[in-house]
Amino acid sequence: MITRWGNFYLLLLLFSFVPLTHGKTIVLDGNLSGKINVNQTISFDVDKPLKSMKFKFALPSDFSNPSVSQKLVSLNIKYNPDPESVEDKRDAFGNHFKIVKWSNVSQNINIKLSFQVDLKADIKAMESKSPYPLEKIPEGEKVFLKPTPKVQSDSEIIKNISKNLVKDAKSEYEAVTKILNYVVDNVRYTYNPPQYDAIYTFNTKSGNCQNYAHLAIALLRAAGIPARIVGGISLKDPLKIPVGDNQYIVQSLGQGGHAWIEIYFPDLGWLSYDPQQSKQFTSTRHIKQTHGLDSDDINDMWFSSPYVPVYNEYIDAQYLEDKIKLVAKRTEGSPKSYIFSNDLIAKEIMPYPPSKPTVPPIKPEQQDTAPLIVVPSEKPEADTKPVMKDIGNLDFPDFVKLFRVEGDKGIKILDKETAEYVTSKYVFAQAFSVDRKAKLTKISLAMRKFGGDGTVYIDLVKDQDGKPSLNGYRSNPIFVEKLKKQPGYYWIEFNFPENIELERGKYWIVLRHSGEVIMNWYYIPGNPYGDEDDTRSTLKGFQWEDIQNYDFVFKVSLLM
Repeated sequence: MITRWGNFYLLLLLFSFVPLTHGKTIVLDGNLSGKINVNQTISFDVDKPLKSMKFKFALPSDFSNPSVSQKLVSLNIKYNPDPESVEDKRDAFGNHFKIVKWSNVSQNINIKLSFQVDLKADIKAMESKSPYPLEKIPEGEKVFLKPTPKVQSDSEIIKNISKNLVKDAKSEYEAVTKILNYVVDNVRYTYNPPQYDAIYTFNTKSGNCQNYAHLAIALLRAAGIPARIVGGISLKDPLKIPVGDNQYIVQSLGQGGHAWIEIYFPDLGWLSYDPQQSKQFTSTRHIKQTHGLDSDDINDMWFSSPYVPVYNEYIDAQYLEDKIKLVAKRTEGSPKSYIFSNDLIAKEIMPYPPSKPTVPPIKPEQQDTAPLIVVPSEKPEADTKPVMKDIGNLDFPDFVKLFRVEGDKGIKILDKETAEYVTSKYVFAQAFSVDRKAKLTKISLAMRKFGGDGTVYIDLVKDQDGKPSLNGYRSNPIFVEKLKKQPGYYWIEFNFPENIELERGKYWIVLRHSGEVIMNWYYIPGNPYGDEDDTRSTLKGFQWEDIQNYDFVFKVSLLM
């Protein structure tokens, strides 16, 4: 997947700026709207004949709540080979599925879905009078208080954590916010987890979007708050929101399967939440397909004999219209990672006061073509026992698993590759810190070559006022033609022409290139390595105006 910047900036209207502080929710006002054409290709590798194959898959449909609406404008589905039968089914939650059957198949199975959806997000201020504990939950919504094998809301561990989190809450909004902040601050995004349930997520403090959703839902249900999981598609086009003088927060999700949640308010109805992205709404980068008690209710699945074939999926989405009209009103102090929210005021709960600015103003403009200033190395201090150490955001998958097998059943996993097209017109940088003097041996980045020619190289520079400076070192160039083109992601090692002694402090890895190189750099959603301001990009080459909501995968090898 190659991520690119859309042309939606031309449609962005900004009415006020909010000074940026560290670790917060960005409270927005305004609206988003988009018209999107989606082409989704699903295939199964039939290596040897299949006697039977039944595939159940979800479709997008119309829905609306107080902040988000989605309308399915058109839908076309093509099958190859032609199936024996195609059945439309609505489940107990109102989800729309297709059930398709084949017999005696000896060729790969391909399904192509083409559809258009219109999405709107009305990010306006809301008022909720729902107290905590909740009163008068309708019978139809009480089903979303039930525990399941993946949402163990009846577990003593989950109940105790939930009780402690909401013990001082006077409104439902306050209880929900405390629970979601806990999940965001305590779970690290990882790929290919062996389990997706709430207890596993709590014990390991890790998982993918399904894990985030299951833990959040378990804690909410344990607190007596109805909550349900949502399955759908996330889109790669970044959402860029201005938050200060020439400064922006950029949210990127990757393109593919994704899970988020909905929470029930008796006086507002169901509201959309993405624990990794937003509160009380989801953006026009989310296409909803299904909802249910846990992921078993929402995931695509297939039954086959005599074996379960490999599942593949490819999604291409084009915005016919992408309008962003937002005001950044203020910030709130939690959670640690940046998320967006509308303004929801609970009865007798006063809104937070504006935060004080802590980010220094941009320095005077520098020359875009200014050469890198090389800082001479200092002699290392005597150390009788130097030790090799790797620091950074070290974990990434060679491949993201898209399905799992249980007996004769295959089940889709709601996950996708997350990588940035870093040899585009934007320049990207990742920060790291060293806590004592060390000798740099090399820097490695998790990347993938797609093609082109030219070179890639690194500028390792010191931090200046929270952004990359022009003082540092330049690596040896790597000629892309000499890199073997291979599937998946792998370490690309960058070496430097001289010995480098790093003093204690913060540094930035700035990836640069020459020629027509096409390469991706893998990232992990959230901030698994450092703080929320340690990944930036820039269009001009020196302003570093964009703060990303993720950490790139990198490894700094040191002799300490």
